[in-house]
Amino acid sequence: MRDGLRKGMLVAMERMPGEDEAAERLRTTCLRAFGPAPADDEDQDVESWRAVIPRDVAPVPYLLMYALRLIGLTPEGPGEKVAWWVNFAYEGESCQLAFQKFGLRLYLRSPSDKEAAAARLDAIVRKLQAAVRVVEKVVLDAAPDLLGQGDATVVNQHRTLRRAYDYFRGRARDPDFIPDEEESGESPGGGSWRSFRSGQTQMRLNAFHDMVAALSAYISLLEHDLVLSLAFTDFDPRTDNLTEIIGARWGDKWDRVFGKQEDASRLKRRLFDAVERWRNPYSHGGFEKGHGATIYLHPPGVGSAVPVGLSNVRRSPLFSFLPAVGSDIVEVFELLDEVDAWVLEQLPDAMLWIRESGLQVRFDAGFRREAAEASQAGAFEHFVDRYDYLQDQIDNMDF
Repeated sequence: MRDGLRKGMLVAMERMPGEDEAAERLRTTCLRAFGPAPADDEDQDVESWRAVIPRDVAPVPYLLMYALRLIGLTPEGPGEKVAWWVNFAYEGESCQLAFQKFGLRLYLRSPSDKEAAAARLDAIVRKLQAAVRVVEKVVLDAAPDLLGQGDATVVNQHRTLRRAYDYFRGRARDPDFIPDEEESGESPGGGSWRSFRSGQTQMRLNAFHDMVAALSAYISLLEHDLVLSLAFTDFDPRTDNLTEIIGARWGDKWDRVFGKQEDASRLKRRLFDAVERWRNPYSHGGFEKGHGATIYLHPPGVGSAVPVGLSNVRRSPLFSFLPAVGSDIVEVFELLDEVDAWVLEQLPDAMLWIRESGLQVRFDAGFRREAAEASQAGAFEHFVDRYDYLQDQIDNMDF
C-alpha cells in the first residue's frame, strides 16, 4: 500500500499525553537492558549477526523506533535504501535496528556462537514487541484528538470504490444474456404439463439489481471523495472534526463541501430523489470498521503515520428492491455522470489528486498549506507530480 508516510511530518500536537509515563515504564520493564550504543563499537573485533523481523511480528516498524526514542535513543537516517536506523546496546553488546527497503532488520555484534546469538536476537525482538504494546496505548489514547484535528492520513480508496461502481454499472447496462426456458412432460395421473421462464424478464431483473448495487457503490464513492476533498478546500480543525464528518450522511458531506448554492442544492436534490427511490442504506464512503485500517494517525514523535481502524460508525440497514425499466436505469446513470462532471468542475485540483494520482490524503496543517499555495499559484499539477516522485522515493527507499 502506498501510505504516503514521510519522516518529519508536521503535526499540531507536539507531544502525546502519557509519553513520560510510558518512557518510565519502558525503562523499568521491557527495555531496561537497552541503552546507548558503545562508543568503541567499530573497534570491536567480534562477529556480526542479523535477524529479519517479519511484518506480522512488527506490522508498524515506526512504533519500535518510537519506543526506542522514548528511552532516550536517537534514530538516524534516511540513508541509501534505508528509511531509518537506531544504534543501541543490549546488555552491553552493540545492536542496530534498521528499517530497510526489504523489511525490518536487527543486527547484533557479539562474540557468541551462532546458536547463542540467535537466542539473543530472539530475546531482543520479544522485548521490542512488548515495548510496542506500551506505546500503542499512548497512540490510541491520543487517537480521537489526532484524528479530530486532522493530524491523520486518510487512505485514498477512490480507485477501489470506483471499480466496484463500474462493475455493477457495466452489468446493469449490459446484462448477461439469458435464453428462454421451456419444459414440458407427462403428469403421473395423466395429462401433461408445461412451464416457461422468460429470459428477458430475468435479464431485466438482474439489470435492476445491478443498478441498485451500482447506485449504492456510487454513493459510497461520492462520500469518500467528498471527505478527501476537504484537505484541498477549507478544512479547519478549529471548526471541523474529521471524525464527525466521516460519520455524517452523504447529504451533510455534500453540503459541507459545496454549501447550499443553487446549483449544488438542485443537483443534490436530484441525487437524493434517486437514492430515496432506488437505494436507502446509510453507508459511509468506505470508512466502515474492519477489513484493514483506512485512517493513519500522525502521532508526534513516532515519525510516521500509524494505521487505526474506525468504529462506532452507523451501520447500513437492508433495503428492498423495486421494479425498474430500462429507461430508469439509463436515467440513473446519466444523473451520476452529470454529478461526476459537476464535482470535477467544482474541485479540479482535489479530483486530480484523488482520482488521478491515487496518493493518500493528509489532513495535517503543513500539507493543507502546501496544497493551497500550489493551487493559488496555478501549480497544482506540479505539486501532485512532486509528491508522486517523493512517494516513489519512499516506496523504494531511494534517499
